[in-house]
Amino acid sequence: MSTRQQRPRDLQEHLHSRTAPARTTARSADLGVPERVRQGDPLVDLRMADHLMPGDTVVIGQAAAEPPELVARLIEAAGECERLTAVCGYSLSDAWGKVTAGRPRVVGYAAHGPLRPLAANGLMDVMPCHYSQLEQHVISGRIPADVVLLQLPPADADGYHSVGPSVDYAALAAQSARVVLAEINENLPSTRAQWRLHRSQITASITTDRPVVGTPSRPPSTAERALSRNVASAIPDGATIQLGIGTLADAIATELRGHHRLRVRSGLVGNWLLDLHNAGALDTAEGACVTGMALGDPELYSFVHDSDAIRFVPISELLSATAVAECNPYVAVNSALEVDLLGQVNSEVIKGRYVGAVGSQVDTFRATRLAKSGLAIVAMAATSPSGDTSQIVGRLSGPVTSLQSDIDLVVTEFGIADLRATTLRERAERLIAVAAPEHRATLRASYSS
Repeated sequence: MSTRQQRPRDLQEHLHSRTAPARTTARSADLGVPERVRQGDPLVDLRMADHLMPGDTVVIGQAAAEPPELVARLIEAAGECERLTAVCGYSLSDAWGKVTAGRPRVVGYAAHGPLRPLAANGLMDVMPCHYSQLEQHVISGRIPADVVLLQLPPADADGYHSVGPSVDYAALAAQSARVVLAEINENLPSTRAQWRLHRSQITASITTDRPVVGTPSRPPSTAERALSRNVASAIPDGATIQLGIGTLADAIATELRGHHRLRVRSGLVGNWLLDLHNAGALDTAEGACVTGMALGDPELYSFVHDSDAIRFVPISELLSATAVAECNPYVAVNSALEVDLLGQVNSEVIKGRYVGAVGSQVDTFRATRLAKSGLAIVAMAATSPSGDTSQIVGRLSGPVTSLQSDIDLVVTEFGIADLRATTLRERAERLIAVAAPEHRATLRASYSS
């Protein structure tokens, strides 16, 4: 068995260890990296090309862990280093706009934000997979991690860096990569997570005090406010919720501010978490709020910084059968691009273009089946943002992201379609009833045909 294949067992042991890492400084010395650079001297200018080899796969942190300066330098270095592959996730860096064909090859599980134009123009290869599988893909070597780029908060007195508000496959990849390059940002919050990186594991670093990115925000539309009220009406006090991030998640949380003892088990949390906390809607018991990533405004980052109110864990722990079993109910709310009259969901492709992701939608929906009780909710406006196309359709225009059997409720601004224990005809009737009125006759005709 190869060295790479043998790593995962040792890796898992090390990830959960609080002792000093076993990696030696000789490893960095072999790469010709001076000790002062390896320790993150802010005066040293990191030259990306010095750390790359032809054919390398570079795994890049996502969300708040995405290092914008290092991403820009990687794309520049791809002009002189052959056959580089960049593996990225939820991105917010404008530097991706400078990618040219194969320089580097970009692979991602989601076509969101600045990655969407890359997918549309053939500059990114989409990897459709369940988010929960990414950790195992890294451990197994199916996603090789030769080089890892991360944004990290400053180290503590013992030389350990928290992995910040992103505990995911990229942080996992850093444990076994040949090279780990870090952008140390004094504004990035340290979080209460078991995963940490010792500074001796970092090959080279730069420092920055740039503001930490958040998600672009806009006010909810009238339809989004109405459907958010409908979603909130289906969530009881004491529920454990999964909302994700974005305008709709924030709008749903606004309608939940009058609730009590809500618990959180969400792969992503946004500003809505702080809103619910400030409203007194959250359960304050230890372990009541658990997530894998936080992305939002500076106030959210201040809230999660070294906070005992929220725990950060990898998705393998977040949605484990043991963790979810005590939720009563576990309510997973996800959005969609389309739902057909069977209740099948497309969250990936619209008009022939890949614009979304499989992500953790299926993971969280199926986790509701592991809880004492649960609800899998699809929440979406009845029509497209332009207002001229129904998002409840006779036939999906893209792949089936979630199966009809995985969905309990489909919620629009016109009401709630409860699909539990329904026949195919009953499903169609209930879904047509929550479609926009001007599209219902067409949908009835499509079902009859």
